[in-house]
Amino acid sequence: MSVARDEAFVGRHAELVAFQASLAGAPGAHPVWYVHGPGGIGKSMLLRRFAVEARAARRIVVQVDSAGIDPSPAGFTAAAYAALSGVPAVLLVDTFERCQGLEGWLRDRFLPQIPDAVVVVVAGRRPPDREWAADLGWSDVLRVVAVEDLPPDAATELLRRRGVVPELWDAVLRFAGGHPLALNLAAAVAVGDHAAATWTPTPDVVATLLHQLVGEVPSPLHRLALETCSHALTTNEDLLRAVVGGPAAELFAWLRQLPFVEADSDGVVPHDAVRSVLDTDLRWRDPHGYRMMHARVAAHLLDRARAASGDAVLPTVRSLYHILQDSAVMAPFALRRGSGAVYPDQARPDDHTELRSLARQADSGDELVGFWLERQPEAFDVYRWSRDGAIAGFQVTLRLTGPDAREVAADPVVAAAWAYVAAAPPRSGEHILLTRFGYPPADQRRSAVRDLMHIRTLQWWIRSQRLAWSFLTLAEEAVGIAEFIDHRPIRPRPIIDGRPYDLYGHDWRAVPVDLWARRVTAWPLAGPATPDATAPERTVLSQPEFDTAVRAALRHLHAPQELRRSPLMRSRMVAERSTGRGANADSPTVLRTLVAEAVDTLRQDPRDAKLHRVLLATYLAGPTTQEMAARLLGLPASTYKRHLRAAMDRVCELLWRRES
Repeated sequence: MSVARDEAFVGRHAELVAFQASLAGAPGAHPVWYVHGPGGIGKSMLLRRFAVEARAARRIVVQVDSAGIDPSPAGFTAAAYAALSGVPAVLLVDTFERCQGLEGWLRDRFLPQIPDAVVVVVAGRRPPDREWAADLGWSDVLRVVAVEDLPPDAATELLRRRGVVPELWDAVLRFAGGHPLALNLAAAVAVGDHAAATWTPTPDVVATLLHQLVGEVPSPLHRLALETCSHALTTNEDLLRAVVGGPAAELFAWLRQLPFVEADSDGVVPHDAVRSVLDTDLRWRDPHGYRMMHARVAAHLLDRARAASGDAVLPTVRSLYHILQDSAVMAPFALRRGSGAVYPDQARPDDHTELRSLARQADSGDELVGFWLERQPEAFDVYRWSRDGAIAGFQVTLRLTGPDAREVAADPVVAAAWAYVAAAPPRSGEHILLTRFGYPPADQRRSAVRDLMHIRTLQWWIRSQRLAWSFLTLAEEAVGIAEFIDHRPIRPRPIIDGRPYDLYGHDWRAVPVDLWARRVTAWPLAGPATPDATAPERTVLSQPEFDTAVRAALRHLHAPQELRRSPLMRSRMVAERSTGRGANADSPTVLRTLVAEAVDTLRQDPRDAKLHRVLLATYLAGPTTQEMAARLLGLPASTYKRHLRAAMDRVCELLWRRES
């Protein structure tokens, strides 16, 4: 592959000469380069050629792909660490737009510590900000290069090397100009042709070219792999396997060879223009196929996000969030640009004064913020600017396990949440998450901070163990998000200092994560979530209600119609057993089996053997009366009834453990 890439490199003579001067330390040469230009213009190809030149000059080459690192100062430093050793080296940083928020930190804190023997090249889509030019210390050190289209002679040479016959050169050049990506895509379509092409010049070069390229993939599975790659944030073999099945390795290898697909540490990523066109084309051309692919991608990403640990958690949740952004509701609030400007951190004691000040600016009530800083300081998620560690924003997610008189009295929003859940409160071991405060406020729509807030909130919801309810307050401008994320309005609205607050809640026991995710991820395709007939909401019972239902189920164990009407039919334990065994959740057989298994558990403990015999004679052996069962067991009526009550209590206890 490296040979093919070397052959595809043409032009850029002036850049190569200047870079060689930097390697040699020539007078007037620049040790720091900032290369920028639009997607597909050839920045990565130029950096690969710089790496070749550096190795020829006996330099150590350290390559950092910003798309594949943790976009934080610590993550960047770890990736570039080898360049700090003091030996002559070249540090090549590609796709810097993926962590553009680190630019200030890079300029002011990272680069000044680079040894003099190191040449640094940073490449990204955006030009350097004005702070570089404002600091005169960079004037003799920094070289800024705007990568432009190839000149006609270099573009023609590229087509020749790609195997396009001379008869097609004029047609391809008229269509693609000197844009390297467009030229490479055009060559992939035109190679082997010997007739004049039908292409016509158009501003939408890549879109028109993709239309021709997609029609020539080797098979429907290859087409699906390409569409999956364009839909997901990054694609690896595991994701492909979840969508296309067995030949994932072969298809992944094929994707890596495509001229518009780049590889990073997490998988493969298509060029942005290619991604947009392919995704839009499939949604228009095959809505049903698009929905199926989207659902499989979403299910796989949800499983990954819930199973991840350590440093992998945030990237996996970000990948899931990526496919949630593609809706008319979320689009106004999603930044959809490179990450890295801010990073999450825990609030520290020396942050408290500033957090209260920010709360005053947002009119969020600094007294209440101070109250919760004392009660739950761990609930404060702080977002810091990567460039200097200063606070860019914060979010407070309270963890509530039971009504606290002081908290309810102090915070009307907390009081409203507890009042709302009174009919279905958290059970033993369960909790509520209340997203209480945030800065910047939700009406300041697109920002790196709010993007990260959304991702972190999604992380809490899908990964929290024994989460009963989630609540959040939203500004009026953002209320459409509540319907999108399946949170219902809470009435009456809480009022603080005469101002009503919009509060929304979701019961995760009634609509658990798997069902919630299916509803939410379907929104971009089908509009607002509607109840899923194949997966109805679950019934949330208190323990006394649950015990009553179990006792009734025991009495009706041989009456399928009565069992079908039981509230236990929509309980968590029945839903999970039905899903795990592929059974029909509407069938009373599942409930009957669960009850019978609980009864059989008593037989396995010698201390409960007599209780098992009572239930077996009374309910499992078939319809009978209690008098007949007592006579069959040879027990006095009072002893029999005492054993029966104890046996039913044990079965209720065993099933409640499974339910809760």
